[in-house]
Amino acid sequence: SGDVRVFKTLEPHIVAALPSDTAEWKRSYGRPVKNVRVEATFKPFDHNALERYKDGRWNIIDHPVLHIYVTECTDIEAYRASVKEEIDQWLKVLNNYNVTDWMILLVETLDVKKSKNILPRTTVLDKIRLDFASKNGDRCLSVLNPAKFEMKATESFRCLLQRIRHLMLTGYNRTIVKYEELIRTNRENRIQENWSFIDYFVLQEQLAFVLEMLGQYPEALVQYDELDAMFSQFILNSVFGEKQKWLQIFDQPLYAFHGISLNPAKMNETREKIIACNVTLLEFRSYLFERQCMLLDAADKPWEIAERLLPFLFSTLREIEALKLETPQGALACWEFVCALEVLNLCDKVLESKDIYKCSQFSAPIWNLAKEKLYALGKQCGLLPGFVPTSEQLHTVVHLSAGMGDSVPDTVATARNLEPEIGDRTKSGHSPARKPKKSATDTLKEALGSNQAFTKLYLELSELAISTYKHVSRLRSARLVGLDLGNFYITLNEPQKAVNFFTDVLRELKSENWHYLASQTLLDLASCYRKMEDIVNYTKTCSTIACCQDLELLVRTFYFDEFAKSLKTLQTVRNVDINALSVISTLEDHFQVLDVVLDSTSIVQDDYILVTLELVSNFPRELTAEQVLLSFEMNAKQAVEPAAGTGTPNAEKEVGSKLPIILHLDYKQDNTLAGSSVACDNRAKQPVRRSSSTRRKISPTQRSDFTNSVSSEPRLVLKPGRNTITLRAKATRVGTWSFRQLSIQVDTVEFLSEALPPKIGNFETITKASVATMNFVNLVAGVEQPVELVISAGSFRFPKDATATVRCSKNLKMRLAATANGAADGERLPFEKELIVQLAEFAPFEKRTIALEAICDLPGKREERAIEQKVSLQVPWSRNEITIPLHFMPALIASCRLHSSGARKFLQVVLKGVSDYRLVLRDARMTCAAEGVTIIDINPPEQQETVMSKALAISYLYEFQVEALKAETELPIVNVDFRMRFADATVPEECRTYLPYSVTFDVMDYTTLFTICAKVEPQELCRVNSVCHLNLRISKVHDNPYADLMYEVLADQNMWAVVGRTAGVISMEEVESHSITLDVLPLTAGFLPLPNIRLSKYISANKSKNDTHSRLQPFPPGQIYNSTKSMQIHVLASNNNDQPQ
Repeated sequence: SGDVRVFKTLEPHIVAALPSDTAEWKRSYGRPVKNVRVEATFKPFDHNALERYKDGRWNIIDHPVLHIYVTECTDIEAYRASVKEEIDQWLKVLNNYNVTDWMILLVETLDVKKSKNILPRTTVLDKIRLDFASKNGDRCLSVLNPAKFEMKATESFRCLLQRIRHLMLTGYNRTIVKYEELIRTNRENRIQENWSFIDYFVLQEQLAFVLEMLGQYPEALVQYDELDAMFSQFILNSVFGEKQKWLQIFDQPLYAFHGISLNPAKMNETREKIIACNVTLLEFRSYLFERQCMLLDAADKPWEIAERLLPFLFSTLREIEALKLETPQGALACWEFVCALEVLNLCDKVLESKDIYKCSQFSAPIWNLAKEKLYALGKQCGLLPGFVPTSEQLHTVVHLSAGMGDSVPDTVATARNLEPEIGDRTKSGHSPARKPKKSATDTLKEALGSNQAFTKLYLELSELAISTYKHVSRLRSARLVGLDLGNFYITLNEPQKAVNFFTDVLRELKSENWHYLASQTLLDLASCYRKMEDIVNYTKTCSTIACCQDLELLVRTFYFDEFAKSLKTLQTVRNVDINALSVISTLEDHFQVLDVVLDSTSIVQDDYILVTLELVSNFPRELTAEQVLLSFEMNAKQAVEPAAGTGTPNAEKEVGSKLPIILHLDYKQDNTLAGSSVACDNRAKQPVRRSSSTRRKISPTQRSDFTNSVSSEPRLVLKPGRNTITLRAKATRVGTWSFRQLSIQVDTVEFLSEALPPKIGNFETITKASVATMNFVNLVAGVEQPVELVISAGSFRFPKDATATVRCSKNLKMRLAATANGAADGERLPFEKELIVQLAEFAPFEKRTIALEAICDLPGKREERAIEQKVSLQVPWSRNEITIPLHFMPALIASCRLHSSGARKFLQVVLKGVSDYRLVLRDARMTCAAEGVTIIDINPPEQQETVMSKALAISYLYEFQVEALKAETELPIVNVDFRMRFADATVPEECRTYLPYSVTFDVMDYTTLFTICAKVEPQELCRVNSVCHLNLRISKVHDNPYADLMYEVLADQNMWAVVGRTAGVISMEEVESHSITLDVLPLTAGFLPLPNIRLSKYISANKSKNDTHSRLQPFPPGQIYNSTKSMQIHVLASNNNDQPQ
């Protein structure tokens, strides 16, 4: 409103500058704030538009969002005269229609002639704000006319643009909220009889147009998604309930089945049909999807278009089926093909690599769909290889071509001004010199025009589908497309091309255990090889088919016969075809290895390796195998490190064993825990990405080394089902071995295994050395002991007259036992130091046990310690002697004690048994070779033999006399010999052999130096608790250097109490005897032994240079004689009337 002439000068500048910058769009209901660009078109003020808005019949596209009043009045008086009244009337009209989005624009023109004028106190803009916008001053603006004052008007014009953007978005926000309420009200009336989905569709689509114009493509897409879901729900409800009247619009035969096209002209044409309610279901659905595609393309999400295509096609087909619409045969296939190819052309224009991968994920099944629809059309129109179209089929092609329509050129522009501009968003990613692709419609028409064009397009689509599936790692789907392509090549009579695809499919099916499908593919492969006259592969394929359990027995038997015929043919072509010399096939396809059982896991060198093979033959008839071989190889670790350790670990871990899982902790710089995880410490070969090059092969290409192998008998008959085969070979090399590959040779065909059962363990070939050992238990010296000489031949071959020599150490002798030498009863061989054992006729791996008897001389032992002996064996297999240590425990030990009785000396010899053997003792005597020494035997004469056991000790007593002239200085040590004879008591008396026993004892310190005499003298009677005198007398018997002595009274505290000192030092230097009197107190009644008196040498500190303190040195037992040591005193009980003294 206002001055239209002035606004016309501003309009081009405003329209051009508005989209150049973004503005914040703050929306209602907590919706996020977004930066959008706005475009504007200006129209004169129209009361009718506001009237339609008031009645609820308004259109959001045609509805004004901002009303602007433009004036050029700069004079206050002119403003008051006319402009104020016009603005007031204009605002009243807006208020009548509840319009609050308005703006008053004052265009100022500076008078250049009047320079430096004094500014008026009140301007027209101030008056306008005061009169009409006292609370909304931002709705009144002034601007310099940029057409006249371009340089000076820049800042004011920029402010104007910002205000217009802000007010337009505010108006849009109110308008959209109002329009959403209108849509919601219309949607809630959908149960009314006169409600029409077409009207509702047009209503909500206009909201999508506005959102698209504002650049909000995701929100615009939501509108179409809601319409799509609502329409699908109406179709579904019509199947199970009452059909809406407006659905009758779509009850039209589908004679026109144009595919989708992103051409704006075609979309506008379809929209006109929708508004006119003259549209088919296919056209409506195609238009809806086209609009979604345009928005997704504008949002740079072409992969989502590909993702939506297949659900769109399938849902549309279900809706056509639900509405039972009439469609010509092949029409829907044409429509699906054109839609698919149109979307694929759109995805082909993507440039970014990440977007290409996303598009490929969803475009791969679209390529496959296009291929399948093209094949169906080719089959219908007689375009498959080997067929010639009939006249009827040619008519079908004409009708289908007419139904698809003509492609719309891209240069056609839309003539609709009321719709938002929908530009061609197609982004070409190819070189300008490259010819543009044909439209999907033209491509299909061309393919249906001739057999050659159809074949070319079908092969192209198949290859694209396979490559795209492989690009996204969907190998299974790629193989299935390859199966269709292989069948197509068969119809083209090109089996050599079909073989590759069939082989890939077979590999995939076998790896995933699709046995039935694999068997069907094998039949196709056999047909290809037969047409190609490939005898080698045909033979292998026939043998595999004969073993397929999923096929009928008749088919398997037929191909078994073909296999037998091909074997004969291979014999004739061996001189021509080098591949026929060695035909290798997979063993797992023909046989099943149940078990491989080793007779022994440890095998001696030159012994035989015996293996039992459990095998199931899948052939329908008997088969003669030339030979069955099972190769084995030395473990890799042992081959590289032959001298490592004592044992070789298994090369392969047991199945089901635990993984080496370890804990892994990550720490920060401050040593706090940042994260934890578990890791598998597996340094073996890591799994690689699954690809076509790493999959299981149809036939093994590498034959292992069968130099080391176990084999069966030649010409072995394998029956259908389970077979048990014995394999054997001689173990020639030492090491740890593991089985690698199984080979079954049938004529010129060799079946090789890819893997053996994992439970098969390793076996070890060893060289068993000859061993000689001795077995014995608790050897005892002095008694005949049984000993076993055990000789294991191992792998050594003995001479016929071989012998083994046993050499004993000192004091040890051996002989053959009576059972070993074959002597008569009672005859025994003598013990010898060197014994020769005969080893005649000693075979390898034989083990002999030779019974021996050993006897070890019993030395005069005073302690219970083992006697070490050894035996040296001279054996045929070694130049060095084998030394075997033997440890004998003494049968008895002897000890000697010196006793004194006054001046007389006695020697007591104590014999103690330390073994479990019972010994018979006799002829015991003691002698001394020293002059002046006499040994008197005071033992009673022997009445019978003395038997000694482990629990019994036997003593012998002898008087020891030394001439008085022989001073101890002359004979400080006297050697006495004790001798006797003993025998084993368990041996019968007539068979006993008495062995001598002798021991030498050293007698020293045998001269008595001092005597001790003690006597208790009570006052009257010796009673309990009465003090008595203990008189000690120490006398010197012989001269000796010990002058200072210390005596100690050692009394039992329970019997005696010593009053006063219990020890003292005396000097015997100038006296012959010394007396000491002590007071003792008996504590109990009865016969009490006298307190013990101990006499020691006292060495003072001033007499010893080495010691700083005085010390005591005890006397040997033979130098001190206590004459009253065993004397007892009768102590009476105390008298209660007596007082203790």
